Order: sequence, then C-alpha cells, then structure tokens
Amino acid sequence: MILHAMLLSLAMLGQGSYDISEQQINQYLQSQVQVDKQLELPGIIKAHVQLEQSDVQIGRQSPDTARVFGKGKLNITLPDSTNYDARLSMTYEARPRYDKTQGALFLDNMKLLEYKLEPLEAEQKFGFMLNMLLKSMEKRLETQPVYRLDDKDPQQVWLKDNLIGLELTPGTIHLLTKGS
Repeated sequence: MILHAMLLSLAMLGQGSYDISEQQINQYLQSQVQVDKQLELPGIIKAHVQLEQSDVQIGRQSPDTARVFGKGKLNITLPDSTNYDARLSMTYEARPRYDKTQGALFLDNMKLLEYKLEPLEAEQKFGFMLNMLLKSMEKRLETQPVYRLDDKDPQQVWLKDNLIGLELTPGTIHLLTKGS
C-alpha cells in the first residue's frame, strides 16, 4: 500500500499521469466483477453461463482498444431435462473510457470477436444460442467498471478531480491529469 501511494505521488508530480496496468485491471476484475447470466427460451432451452477467468490486454492489437479474453462454463438444459455441460472461451474488443463521476474505467463498444465451445458436440448443437447469449453479455459488461479509484485514498481523490483524459500504450492505461 505504501509503495502504491509512493508510485501514485511520483506519477502525479512527475508526468501528469497515473498509470493503471493490465495486472491491476485483471486483479480488480477477479475480485469485483462477477458474470453469471441465465437465458431462457421457454419450452425450448435454458442456459446458464458463468465467467470463471478473464484477462484484459490493453493497446496490444490496436493502440486505442482493449481485448478481453474470458473462460467459463456453460450449462444447458433442454425441455426433456437433458443437461449439457461445456467449457467456453470468448474474446471481446472494446474501447477504454474513464467516467469522472464514478471515478472508474469502463470498456465501451464491446464487440464479440470470437468464441469456442467444447466439447465440439455442444458447439454444433448450441452455437447459435450461445452467440445470442454472448452478444447480450456485451451490454452487461459495458456497465461494469474494470477499475475504480479509491475514494478513501486522498491522492486518488485528487486524481479523480484532476483527470482530463486517458492514453493507451501496450499494457498500460495512462490517466492524464491537469497541470504538471
């Protein structure tokens, strides 16, 4: 915590920015954001998807975007009570945005790039439904912050009040501040 405060102080005094790394974002997501979604087409199918792992990469494929890689599990129940369990992996692309009123980073314009369902039998039977489910998750993911400044930390409160924008470099989001 002391090291974090010192790094924040140096960032604010020296560069006019505060850096948030992919590691910090991924730690925040693991501890704060849960994705657990149900979809039902009455009389046809029930599906439950649960995200177990996520990894965000900043500015690596394109300078102004982030990629979100997710892994989870999918349970599908048919009307005859047949259950299918499958493993799911997906990739989204988004644009990072800082919301000053919430003091938080969000990923906007989420776009599903690809997904994979295993075993292959599950992909063949339920790929169409899964695509709809994952696309519906785009809006849900956009409403969840991927990082939030700490309102109890005076330095981060200062940072929250003095941010003017953000800039991406591979692996890092730079929150730009007034002055300096």
